[in-house]
Amino acid sequence: MKKAIQINLAGAIFHIDDNAYELLREYLNSVERKFSRDPGGAEIIQDLENRMSELFTEKLKPHREVISLQDVREVLEVLGAPSDMGADSHYRGEYRSDRRYRRMYRDAEDKPVGGVCSGLAYYFNIDPLLLRILFVIGLFVGFGFLLYLVLWIALPLAQTPEQQAEMRAGSMRF
Repeated sequence: MKKAIQINLAGAIFHIDDNAYELLREYLNSVERKFSRDPGGAEIIQDLENRMSELFTEKLKPHREVISLQDVREVLEVLGAPSDMGADSHYRGEYRSDRRYRRMYRDAEDKPVGGVCSGLAYYFNIDPLLLRILFVIGLFVGFGFLLYLVLWIALPLAQTPEQQAEMRAGSMRF
């Protein structure tokens, strides 16, 4: 007879055996240590927990109720080790915390028109209002509209948490 523990993972309740719980707890603690100091670390951890919850739900359907040690090992294999998580990896819930890459994006959250000024403001660490005023002045001088249009087309929109973290890296605006 094995002991089962009830856990809450990303808002979902799961029953997990005690050996599996210990392995999962160690994994989540190492992820938390890795990302706790990052500006978007809490969001990264939450995304990882959400993905774990989805994978565990798939494993339990349709007739099982308890997550086993083998289930945890398989899910952790899919997600990868925290030490392997980096910005250059494709989504497996992975991010790189040891190096901060700053990239220029359009800001999806602060975009009165296209997010260009806000994205540039993050990149150059200045107030977006100043850039908006400069673009309006440039509109009357003759180059503002064309420059804004080119930047709107050329700059990608920061949609994922990883892209938003790259956009905000090193910025004092949060």
